[in-house]
Amino acid sequence: MKRILFSTAAILTLAVSTGTAIAQPTTASNFARITNFSEFPQRIRYWSTPRHTFKIAISERSNAVSQIIIEAPDNIKLDDNIDISNQSGEKINAEIAIDDKKKATLTFSEPVAPGTKLTIEMNKVRKRGATRGEMLYKVFANFVNSNQAVPVGIARLRVS
Repeated sequence: MKRILFSTAAILTLAVSTGTAIAQPTTASNFARITNFSEFPQRIRYWSTPRHTFKIAISERSNAVSQIIIEAPDNIKLDDNIDISNQSGEKINAEIAIDDKKKATLTFSEPVAPGTKLTIEMNKVRKRGATRGEMLYKVFANFVNSNQAVPVGIARLRVS
């Protein structure tokens, strides 16, 4: 009887598809960093148009942010349907440019002040076929008075 219960539990565990979203910030706290990454709906490997949401905290010790750049993994296609807001829920205006459905460049009409927490909702993200393994987003920021993009972190979505 115990053997049947253990076998059934093992089979059910293997059959259930699980998803995990993890944000890996950079170690430097004087810049911006990813604080959260999520997918909605979660745990659906075959869902074709989910929403991917990044939360990015801009350090109070940094310069204002003029641009955010998001590089998508190979099996993801981006859409320009992106909503950006701050910690109060106020919409932040930005020009959105999508390069080859793989790279989103968000250029803010006014630089985002230090101490701001951004929420970036990428709506209608498209997956090419069933998703398995890891998807890695690379996120960068351009600061005012700087012409070089600084890594903000890596957001990882693992689907098994």
